[in-house]
Amino acid sequence: MLVMEEKVLRDLEKFEKCAVDRDHDKKKAVAEVQSLLDKATAESKKKDNENACLKKEVDQLRKKLETTDDEAIARYKMSVEYKDNSHMYGAESLKAAIKMTNEWLVDDHSEIDPR
Repeated sequence: MLVMEEKVLRDLEKFEKCAVDRDHDKKKAVAEVQSLLDKATAESKKKDNENACLKKEVDQLRKKLETTDDEAIARYKMSVEYKDNSHMYGAESLKAAIKMTNEWLVDDHSEIDPR
């Protein structure tokens, strides 16, 4: 009986040691998972901040784009280049209209001499 009790005590000690080892492994695994969660949370917050900054920049660029056309046109109309080109383009478009009218007259109304 004593031998059997000693065997049961040894087995009980083994089971207790296994339980302690498992408990230690479990705590270690939980700590590792918690560490990974903390890192993932920190990375997620970092990415959220980056995304917010990028969204803000995109919004600013969109606003700038909306007003850029008007500002650029206004600056161009105030420039010397615009004044020089407007005379030329006006004259060119007038010449083109006269040429097209002359061609139309010659093609469709040959009895009229456009010269």
